[in-house]
Amino acid sequence: MAVTVTTKQRKISYLNQDFESFKKDLIEHVRVYFPNDYNDFNESSVGVMLIELMAFMGDNMSFYLDKRFNEVFIDTARERKNVLKHAKQLGFKTSIFGKAAATGKIDAFIRVPAITQNEKIEADMRYAGKAKKGTKVTGTNGKTYEILEDIDFSTIDPNDANLVVVAETDQDTKQPTFFALKKKDADIKAGETKTTTFSVGGYQSFLKLTLPDDDVLEILNVKDSSGNIWYEVDYLAQDTVFDSVSSTSSDSTSVPFVLKLRSVPYRFITEFNVDTNRMSLIFGTGDSQRFDGELIPDVGDLSLPLLGKDNFSDFTIDPQNFLKTRTLGLAPIDTVLTVRYRVGGGTDTNAGTNQITSVSEIVYEVANSSLSQNIVNDVKNSFSVLNPNPVQGGRDEVSLDEIKHLISANFAAQGRAVTAEDYIVRSLSLPAKFGSVFRANAKAGILNKNSIELIILTKDSNGNPATASNTLKENLKNYLSRFRMLTDSVEILDGDVINIGIDFGILVKPDFNKSEVLGNCILALKDFFDVNKWSIGQPVVLSQLQKLLFDVVGVLTVFDLKISNISGTFDGRVYSSVPYNIDQNTKNGIVYGKDNAIFHILYPLKDIKGFFR
Repeated sequence: MAVTVTTKQRKISYLNQDFESFKKDLIEHVRVYFPNDYNDFNESSVGVMLIELMAFMGDNMSFYLDKRFNEVFIDTARERKNVLKHAKQLGFKTSIFGKAAATGKIDAFIRVPAITQNEKIEADMRYAGKAKKGTKVTGTNGKTYEILEDIDFSTIDPNDANLVVVAETDQDTKQPTFFALKKKDADIKAGETKTTTFSVGGYQSFLKLTLPDDDVLEILNVKDSSGNIWYEVDYLAQDTVFDSVSSTSSDSTSVPFVLKLRSVPYRFITEFNVDTNRMSLIFGTGDSQRFDGELIPDVGDLSLPLLGKDNFSDFTIDPQNFLKTRTLGLAPIDTVLTVRYRVGGGTDTNAGTNQITSVSEIVYEVANSSLSQNIVNDVKNSFSVLNPNPVQGGRDEVSLDEIKHLISANFAAQGRAVTAEDYIVRSLSLPAKFGSVFRANAKAGILNKNSIELIILTKDSNGNPATASNTLKENLKNYLSRFRMLTDSVEILDGDVINIGIDFGILVKPDFNKSEVLGNCILALKDFFDVNKWSIGQPVVLSQLQKLLFDVVGVLTVFDLKISNISGTFDGRVYSSVPYNIDQNTKNGIVYGKDNAIFHILYPLKDIKGFFR
């Protein structure tokens, strides 16, 4: 819609946005309103020069206004600093805008001497110690990776042939002299740990300290000279964090740590500057040298001053009255902060299979200090690593367009568990050191629709589904407490395992080996019923099993396919104690399970039985 303003019967347009439009309208304006004063519109005249200068200024102002207006919106913003401001405004954690480091797993090996015990030669597990967290390994790409957890070789069963093998034998007696120990799936991450210190003087609210290195991946640890540990939080008003405490309960093998909520008055947040590529630590506003009772103003002092007055005027409240409380955490005062952090990252930290083979730095400890130090050093020097799978996840700085999409995705995300599916996802995301939730299912309570019944299963040491231990359930309860809606109540229940067996018959095509075809059928069913492919409440569709067997090369037809429940002790094998009537729960060729149970074939080579004709 055209916008015009009439001033002394002169129409002026405000819609021009480019040089030619400004010039055209200015010339027309002079022609109409000043015909006797100026009429020389030759391109080389002084008047046209002045008109072009004014058109140039208008064009620049229009461009500036358009650009500033575009920076107001995420989709049209082009300056990184403005995009970063949008991200912060929408609660996005800006520290991920920098590089990311590749992560993966390695297998670790050591060589220990042999020892004779009870007339049996085996590995001397006294020398099986720990390769400490922070051990550095190097890939063929020249990048350094750090081991994120202690690698404890002492927990290896010396009789496990998969993890303990003969490494060297005596040439004369042919008896083992050294054994190789293998520890699988140790977590590693690209980067190097660095340390820096900051001297802090008097009180300063929102103290900001910038680390001296580029490409900081994460803050590992912050301590002050008084021994206080400062914790990183997502926002300064967050006063609790998850913390891990070593478990001493009987299930500590499967659940090594107990999850606790720790109150953290000593806390900070991180901020990444995309222009300088540096990370900063920002602390709170609380003054540790004064009590909160002295710092929080009396509510009565902030009320309207009506006492004894019939009328009153406006008055202001000083927001500084609130800034020195511990609501936003304490500020460090007269101390020295020691910051440990990891730097690195980038796409060049990705590594292929078997490309991480060198050990550049290791701290190795054994429990028995009286052992021969020379042998301990030999064991330490024998430490080697290999990555059986690629190490991935490394990337360079996030591009501007990627940042915009990440902001939109973050804005649509939520930090609360609202639906039953949210509780399932949160349960499965519990860190493994607090126990592993293998499968989960959730549904609304029968009597209280605001309650959630969360059914979970874990795995035993043999990889079979099992009920969760009390420590795991307690950890899960504490974990979910941070995401639970205020009106929700969550009841964590044990899932059931329904052990089943399969009987079937096949007719084999001519010219095929019947035993071989039957064996392939059993292997196909074993793979189909792999527990990692099944979920709680998932039914068994008999037509799928028939098609699976039909697809085995050499099978002409399938008959007498039957599923049965196996519970208790049978033929010397111990099964789940959960009985289940398969016939009563089969309808239209589908075997339905319970919404709190999972079907499982415990002994595939025994419980899958077939015959041929």
